[in-house]
Amino acid sequence: MITIQDKFNILLSCSRFREVESCQELHRLVEEDSKLCELNWCKTTGISSLVVAQVDCDCHDFVQRLTQVVKNMPWSVRELLKIQPIDLVVESSLEAIRAGTQQLAQRMPKDAKFRVNLHRRDTDLARKTLLREVATQFPGEVDLEDFEWICAVEILGPITGLALIREEEILTMRRP
Repeated sequence: MITIQDKFNILLSCSRFREVESCQELHRLVEEDSKLCELNWCKTTGISSLVVAQVDCDCHDFVQRLTQVVKNMPWSVRELLKIQPIDLVVESSLEAIRAGTQQLAQRMPKDAKFRVNLHRRDTDLARKTLLREVATQFPGEVDLEDFEWICAVEILGPITGLALIREEEILTMRRP
């Protein structure tokens, strides 16, 4: 199980019961491509289908470079389904999530449209309360269909990953 001390900056999803193989695949991809920065570690979360990792470079750049690797060699990825950057790791409390999203909101232009992607796992925090708290921290307008930014809130039991990203910064593997 991961803890608040595990300052991950990459969240990965995979098929159920393939978490260890997903970590191995990420290690292999990094070793095979010199354009990718070093992978410090990759760990299972204790939550089915989710793995977290820490890279020693900007997590947004890492996912962008990995996207190019996957476009050039789509056959090289079998286990990983989705990869996204994480900007902050906070405790899974309403106060900590509010403070983290306030910090992220400073990076978003005041007139930008955004949406909140909230994924709650192993938590009792109410969905509506979380959405309201997160959305009110941002200066722009919520728009679920025509948005420029995504505020990702990934609750993993006692810890939460937060990110302010654009849709193209999420690497999703397309399966036939």
